[in-house]
Amino acid sequence: MEPEDFISSSADQPQTAAISESRSAQRKMKLQKAARYFGVILLFAIVAWVLLMSFPKKQHHLSITHNFGIGFDLSPSYATVAISYPNGSIKPIARVEGDEAYREMMLRLSRPSSQHLHQPYQDVGEAIRDSARRTARNTRKRLGLPSSRDVGTLSNMIRALRDQASNFVGEPVSAAAISIPHLAALYGEDLYDAFEYLSLVYLEFFPFSNFRPIHASIAAYAGNGLGLCGDYRDAAACEEEELHIPSQFTLAVSYTHISMTTSQAHVSNAYYLEETPTLENLLLGYDARHGGSYWEEVRNMLQSPVVDSPVRRNISMVLLFGDATEKPRFREVLEEVVDDVVGGEPEIVDQQPEFSAAKGAAELAKRAIFRHMEGLDIVPEL
Repeated sequence: MEPEDFISSSADQPQTAAISESRSAQRKMKLQKAARYFGVILLFAIVAWVLLMSFPKKQHHLSITHNFGIGFDLSPSYATVAISYPNGSIKPIARVEGDEAYREMMLRLSRPSSQHLHQPYQDVGEAIRDSARRTARNTRKRLGLPSSRDVGTLSNMIRALRDQASNFVGEPVSAAAISIPHLAALYGEDLYDAFEYLSLVYLEFFPFSNFRPIHASIAAYAGNGLGLCGDYRDAAACEEEELHIPSQFTLAVSYTHISMTTSQAHVSNAYYLEETPTLENLLLGYDARHGGSYWEEVRNMLQSPVVDSPVRRNISMVLLFGDATEKPRFREVLEEVVDDVVGGEPEIVDQQPEFSAAKGAAELAKRAIFRHMEGLDIVPEL
């Protein structure tokens, strides 16, 4: 290197360092400025959230305005609604097809991977761990939104069912009962929040139920006229009669064009249900029958609650519900399973299988409304 080049290079170093320091300072100032803006925005959001949560929640005392019972039943791909009148007449009203969002939700909620903490909690620790989720749900409620995306999807379906019922009876429906399939992650708190969002009274039937949902199997049982006293207006006699309804084990089968679920259920009155872990396959409905091993899979699902039970039970009833249970080929496979596995001559209970769960929910709703009007039950404030 020539001497003059060395001198020139040495002279440029302080200038380069100064430029680098200037750029670094500018970047630092920009970062500080951005941090201040972010801090202001964050502070504003926190203050707004605190103010929102500090306002007292408006209490809505929802009144029941009719003496008939309305029942909804959610299936994995559609839903049904029925009505039960005080004179004992029970009628199906309508079927509402689920849209893509509804079907996607039901399929997702059938997977164990979708399970999460929810009310009611098993202990205080669960409530603490779930506090962030509940806070997010409550914030959405304060903003007038459904408490979650799934609650919004449920609300859309329940609104459609309510509108069908209101049009049928010619007056607004203010209260209803709802039954659901036994899916892994479809919880009672979501149903309750959907009813709350729609300002609809959520009728419950189990003492200290605390978000306990009605499953379609027990609703269909009631919808077939089983497990209920003759005269619900006589509270004491009704309670005594239902206490002495004999218990029995049943093979409960829901079979639709889209899905299939099976379980072994221990039933007596319509407010009691013990059900083994339900087998669910929301892709094994009648529309999938063209697969090579389809009917063998159906056979396995039908017999599994019996053959895989840790204790051998005397199955005295087969309870069928869903819009595909009357298909001849399905009935053939069912008869084979009954002969080979169940044994004996169990009673086949299958009246109006597409609407039986909705009819059962409607009958339970009518009885709950009667108890409320007699002052035996209290409708919660929302």
